[in-house]
Amino acid sequence: MNYQLELVKSYSLSHFPSGSSINFRNNYLYLVGDDATNLLILDANYCKIDSIRIQSYPAKRIPKPLKADLEASVFVTIKGLEYLMIIGSASTLLREKVVLIPMAPSGLRVEQLNIISDSVFIGRIKALGITEINIEGATVIGNSLVLGNRSNRKSGVNHLIITDLDFWGRQLEANLTLIPIGIPAGAAAEFPSVSELCYWADGDLLLLTLSCEHTDNAYDDGVIGNSYLGWINNISKKMHLSLVMVDKLINLPETHENFRTEKIEGLCVEIVQGNTLTLHLISDNDNGESKLFKVNLIVDE
Repeated sequence: MNYQLELVKSYSLSHFPSGSSINFRNNYLYLVGDDATNLLILDANYCKIDSIRIQSYPAKRIPKPLKADLEASVFVTIKGLEYLMIIGSASTLLREKVVLIPMAPSGLRVEQLNIISDSVFIGRIKALGITEINIEGATVIGNSLVLGNRSNRKSGVNHLIITDLDFWGRQLEANLTLIPIGIPAGAAAEFPSVSELCYWADGDLLLLTLSCEHTDNAYDDGVIGNSYLGWINNISKKMHLSLVMVDKLINLPETHENFRTEKIEGLCVEIVQGNTLTLHLISDNDNGESKLFKVNLIVDE
């Protein structure tokens, strides 16, 4: 399989801190920042549509000891109702949170926002052997919610966490499967760590971003290294395996200098035309700013 990655556009968001997750729905982009007070909504050209307050704090950034560390988000449909689900990293007790915002034809119903502790569910994950939790990605594959648990230079192994869409309401009974993610040998020495998941159903392709950061735990930031875009083919047929391998990794700074020193935290698919996937990526530079990248991933069999 041959591929080509084209950078179409990059755009700095100096006013929006710590971009951690991005979703595309009905021509709008929904941006989450791990210490941001607001959810930012843009059109596909990165023009601002709305900014919705989802956390209370008087400053631009919520301090690290206080933040819920909202790192993952995905649209889910449960019993016919659609929600934007935003998930905390769970790297501390304060971060064991799920934020649910109902979606109506008129847009997000932020007045019905619900914050739920997922501590019981997180306890089950720890009991299965992942003692250091750092949830950084979320996507839906079929009827399952798939979360990405980020490794660090000490723990060394990224995991997929597979559960039910409504796990937050049935934390003791919800299905739970953990699958380690294998990294190609050429990149493994850098300890690339999962930072987002995105599923393209028509191609049965799990896209993921990974970033390298010189840190030995799930709490502290470190010097930013390379970021990668990768994918796992035929993922729906691999969710019973004891290990899933990343089939391909693209070193983003090697494709364009604009990716250097940028920690890619999120991705989403805007459109697929033929063999070209148009993606949006969001990065966090740990200095209170974010950056958006629009790229075309061209894949030839």
